[in-house]
Amino acid sequence: MPNAFAYLVLFSFPLFAVLLFRLLPLQRALIWTLLSGHLLLPSSMSVKLPMLPPIDRSFVPALTALILCAIMAPRQRVTNELEARLGRQVVFILLAMVLVTPVFTTLQNTEPLINGRSWLPGLRLYDAFSMISTILVMLIPLWLGLRYLNTRDGHRALLEAFVISAVVYTFPALLEVRISPQLHNWIYGYFPHQFAQHIRNGGFRPVVLLNHGLMVGIYFCIGVISAAVLYREDRRLGTPAWKWLVAMLWLGATLFLSKSLGALILAIIFAAAVLFLSRRLQIALGVVLAAIVMFYPMLRGAGLIPVDAVHDFALSISEERAASLKFRLDNEDALLAHAMEKPLVGWGSWGRNHLYDPVDGRMISTTDGIWIIFIGVFGWIGYIGRFGLLTAPILFFALRQRQLGTSLITPGLIMVLAANLIDLLPNAGLVNYVWLIAGAIIGFVLWREPDDAADVAGSAGAMGKTRAAWLMPEDAAPVRDSRKDPGRDAAMNFRPGRVPRRMIER
Repeated sequence: MPNAFAYLVLFSFPLFAVLLFRLLPLQRALIWTLLSGHLLLPSSMSVKLPMLPPIDRSFVPALTALILCAIMAPRQRVTNELEARLGRQVVFILLAMVLVTPVFTTLQNTEPLINGRSWLPGLRLYDAFSMISTILVMLIPLWLGLRYLNTRDGHRALLEAFVISAVVYTFPALLEVRISPQLHNWIYGYFPHQFAQHIRNGGFRPVVLLNHGLMVGIYFCIGVISAAVLYREDRRLGTPAWKWLVAMLWLGATLFLSKSLGALILAIIFAAAVLFLSRRLQIALGVVLAAIVMFYPMLRGAGLIPVDAVHDFALSISEERAASLKFRLDNEDALLAHAMEKPLVGWGSWGRNHLYDPVDGRMISTTDGIWIIFIGVFGWIGYIGRFGLLTAPILFFALRQRQLGTSLITPGLIMVLAANLIDLLPNAGLVNYVWLIAGAIIGFVLWREPDDAADVAGSAGAMGKTRAAWLMPEDAAPVRDSRKDPGRDAAMNFRPGRVPRRMIER
């Protein structure tokens, strides 16, 4: 049971967010509000009120940031380019799919399900409204990123926040590696998951204040990739970059000690891609991975995903890990077959997407990957809507990359998003900052202000014309950034009580 301090922290968090918005520029205040909520608020606890989504560590920071941005942010103009307008229509269609699906899911699941001794009620319109309210809260960070982080300065601020917060988080994580995961229990009075899952190879996997050690691992992975992006970009600009290299190595070492093998592999692969691949190859890699994630259930059902090879690789490392992976893969196959009985709109809530023993009614399935949850609950329409919103930023950026300059910041942020998308296949870590990244990228491509166009720097139009431009890294020779000073961006530097001169002149 959570102690009183857990509820106090949860419900007093808006006051902390107000302080951030008073002290920091708007973009940084928004970023740190969402990241602080993810890293510091109590996990696996919520307060449920009728017709409202659960009030928890996702709801409170997202809603608070939305209100504060609406109050304090200056008005922004939206680009009117034809390609951007067409792209926005696709985004609106995907949003409509996500929001309308619960209604059709409810209408197709009004009958109760009886499995042995278990009885699951049919869905009502009340359930549809409840699911829609939860979805709206889930999409708030997407909108915040789209509207307020749609500049390259916002993208850099986001990457810097990932690195700084991850480095700070390494200290309690290393403490738990030594003494076992205890901080959540000491601070909030309970442990958010099964303790046995965090005993690894004679040691411990840290949890800190998150709901699972896997969430700590993927966050350190994001920190490693973000530090690599900032190191590469600062070298391209000819500015001091050693601090990002040190942060990347420190985070990588901590991730290794945290015993999260999947996150470690992702960190190595994507950090290497950021450091050694050209900008265009990074974007191409992001497109390929986005397509795989988008059609993963179809590829999995057709047997095109090499699950046996992955199992053999896990077996070569640890029999325990291989057995866990085998159990997970078998569950996903069974759940996917169950989901295809209602392929368009799914089975709905109340656990109807699970499998049950026909005799005693005991639940015999486990849902780990978020993809199997989405396709089981909302069917293909719900899955395409959600993963379309997560993968569309990468695809739209690839289509318009020639118009968006030579900076490595946004392609690097795409690598961070791609790593998260791959992690969503075995895990269910679709949290606020993932939606924030997707919104920031899609906002930069389709919603950015007309006078905040990308830094073309003279070479963007010629980029890729030669073999050398395709293969060689763009930071072969340091160049000075020809953009306007990032500190002059209105949204980045806006604070309450101070209106930028440029906004007055408009």
